[in-house]
Amino acid sequence: MESLLLNFSETHRVLSYIIISLGVLVEGEVVLLLAGVLSHRGYLDIFDTIFIAFLAAIVHDLIYWLIGKKLAESKKEKILFIDSKKIKGFLEKSKNGSGLYIFISKFAWSLNRIVLVASGFIKTPPKELLRYSLPACLVWSITFVSLGYIFAFETDVFKKDIKTAAILISGFIVFVVILENLLRRQIKRNS
Repeated sequence: MESLLLNFSETHRVLSYIIISLGVLVEGEVVLLLAGVLSHRGYLDIFDTIFIAFLAAIVHDLIYWLIGKKLAESKKEKILFIDSKKIKGFLEKSKNGSGLYIFISKFAWSLNRIVLVASGFIKTPPKELLRYSLPACLVWSITFVSLGYIFAFETDVFKKDIKTAAILISGFIVFVVILENLLRRQIKRNS
């Protein structure tokens, strides 16, 4: 599998960047970790990869914000996979401090899209959305591409020391879960 990805990225560099940008729209973290690994191996340029990921993350945020805006304008109870009855309470209560939620949610896997839809639903102005989304997308892109880059650098160490690899991966997962739980508690406190 690895040789297939390496050969593809080597011969189709532009197409690789297009796939990265589309992947960020669907499942960004895994795609950026893989892009960081490919950058370390020299098949992609790390700065181009970060830039493409940054732009795709902004587009991602704007798409979900627009879904929330359309949900509010349509008066429909359901658009795509979003049921306004189920999230109406959260949407109304998130009016206070929505900027902080936008920034922090970028790093909480399950809450990012909900917060962006909520921002569109409560009619957060696009300038305010971008005020928090731009730095969050930049930090997010740099973080995950860099983690992939560093992970690729350390893969030889991981092959020798499986215990260290397991601890580092577990630590990263615990960090993300703790961050997500802190955000959920903050949302409950504000409600």
